[in-house]
Amino acid sequence: MMKLLAIGLVLIGCILGGIWLDEDQKKRIEELGKFIYLFELLKAEIDYRLTPLKEACLIVGKRTNNKSIDAVMMGFAKSLEDKESVRVEEMWENAINAQKQAFHLQAEDYKLLYSFGGACGYLDKNMEKRNIEMVLEQLRQSTKEAKEKYQKTSKLNRSLGVLVGLGLSIFLL
Repeated sequence: MMKLLAIGLVLIGCILGGIWLDEDQKKRIEELGKFIYLFELLKAEIDYRLTPLKEACLIVGKRTNNKSIDAVMMGFAKSLEDKESVRVEEMWENAINAQKQAFHLQAEDYKLLYSFGGACGYLDKNMEKRNIEMVLEQLRQSTKEAKEKYQKTSKLNRSLGVLVGLGLSIFLL
């Protein structure tokens, strides 16, 4: 009886692992989309409303409807206000790293996000706008690739979880 219970738990664990992988990819795509929205709002604030970066970050940080992303923008704006560092890039990275555990992003996604801080704050309005456009384009490309990968591997992840669970269950019998 205990052996059957253990086999059932292994099977359920493997199935849930496949579902977890699938959900993780889905959440990554959603978060990339939210970051695209964030940078579009930021670009609009800087370009059309002529808002300085610090104030634009405060405004945008209240409008993204994602607590973790809002916290990144609010943390960055607070760092800019408090002048926590001489390097704006370091303040941006610290703001992202403070919320990193809440995201489902991959290493290349973080490199993309960090690239924004590299040219942020030192340039005039047009250069900041171009920097945001560059980050936006890269984020869109990354999102497109993530969606394509998700479409290819979504069923595979779930099916693989079931198959591995069944294989282990048969092996344990």
